Amino acid sequence: MDTVKWIQMAQITYSKQSVGSVIPVIFTNHIFIAMLKLIIFFTIVSSGFCGKLSAEFDAERAEMCGKSLTPEKPSSNPHDDKVPWGMAINYVRGRDNGTEYYGSSILVSARHVIAPGFMAIRETDNTFKQWVWADETTVDFAACQENKMAIPKKALKKLKIWISICQDVEQCGMHIARSVIQGWYLGNCQPGEVPFGILLLEISSNVPQNEPFFVPVCLPAEKKPLFIGDAVHFDSLDVKNGKAFITAIPAKIQKCGANIGRFVQSVCATRGSCVEGRAGTLVKKIDGRETGVAVLYSFEAGCTNDHYVSIGFFKDELCSLAGICKTITEPVETSSKQSLQFLLATVFVILFL
Repeated sequence: MDTVKWIQMAQITYSKQSVGSVIPVIFTNHIFIAMLKLIIFFTIVSSGFCGKLSAEFDAERAEMCGKSLTPEKPSSNPHDDKVPWGMAINYVRGRDNGTEYYGSSILVSARHVIAPGFMAIRETDNTFKQWVWADETTVDFAACQENKMAIPKKALKKLKIWISICQDVEQCGMHIARSVIQGWYLGNCQPGEVPFGILLLEISSNVPQNEPFFVPVCLPAEKKPLFIGDAVHFDSLDVKNGKAFITAIPAKIQKCGANIGRFVQSVCATRGSCVEGRAGTLVKKIDGRETGVAVLYSFEAGCTNDHYVSIGFFKDELCSLAGICKTITEPVETSSKQSLQFLLATVFVILFL
């Protein structure tokens, strides 16, 4: 049914006045128009806050991503300014309370975070023929299609994102947490192999818009944006004296060893210094912007030949699932200010004209 016919039908209702007689009652134009305005208004507003980014919000993300901070008052920990996309993640393994772990993740939009795959899914033995989620329920391989699989709600409850781990309260607040309401595992799904992939997680609400500290990292335009010898940095966190610190360690892309790198999404690198056990993300400056290129899967002693999962390999999935599509090499037609002006103008027209 086309829109014109729908409107015509919506303007007419029928009320039974007597047996065998039906009288059409025409809504007054101003009542109908007011109802239609409300429908349009809530459609516009709700579209701005759904899990998948709209084209306008994606354009805003691409315009601001990958920019380190240059505050008038530098943070006490310099890496807080250099890595404003650094997040922490709590993940619990076990059916009940389980064992709690603390690692790093990375902000890729105002509402999406990328984390290592092993934080939600793992193999149960050396045969790799059975995988389990964080709550110990068995993974259904049939649910994985084209290298992507939705994470069950029970497993999502085992995850929590700490979006504020910087040290200066007046600049970025402290202990701001978000639950995870939706998520996907992106990676290989073959029995007999390790679950070599990443997690795309949607948090319960956007990071604070009035806090300039939170900046998403950019994502690569190419599936393979790295070359042997590329200089990158490993963004992670460390814990000292009970406090979490964002870290950024120089690293270099290298050829994978013979015992690893058997997946097409494999990336290998060596770090200038080694902080084990907290996971992290390799970030490369591309076209002047800091771009997340790979997420740590495993490390060797001394961090001399660490194994990573390529983020760029899953660029199409990130676009289709989260609306994170535009890259910094593409022209950004809609600025943040222009998008806000357009939204306000649209709301004004709907409500007052």
